[in-house]
Amino acid sequence: MPCCLSSDRAVSAVSASQDAAHDIDTLQRFKVSHVLNVAYGVTNLFPDQMVYKTFQILDLPETDITSHLEECSSFIDQAREQDGVVMVHCNAGVSRSSSIVIGYLMLREGLSFDDAYNQVKLARPSTRPNPGFYQQLQNYKP
Repeated sequence: MPCCLSSDRAVSAVSASQDAAHDIDTLQRFKVSHVLNVAYGVTNLFPDQMVYKTFQILDLPETDITSHLEECSSFIDQAREQDGVVMVHCNAGVSRSSSIVIGYLMLREGLSFDDAYNQVKLARPSTRPNPGFYQQLQNYKP
């Protein structure tokens, strides 16, 4: 099940797995307009109906997840400026997508790592950044 993060303007970001990103009913139910695909080797199925941005990020502790935060955050901002809803997805919706949303909250909303992590974990209990991503985000200073 996707998780929703809300802002003052209602739901703006949804973190999910590739299964949710490939289910048009789910995308429509959550009114998704933009899809941020941070999976490796997962295709974008509805390019005529959604705005996509893809980063092929490996879910390995040594992958520098923070190097992607600025570009990913810009894409989320673009969607929010258009009153859109962004689905951020990876393969399982556990490590990469959650890490990107945590980083976004730190970078754009000024949240500490603990506050951002807890907000995402509350919305999506399966959130579990890999140990490398977790440590990078703990040390991240936007």
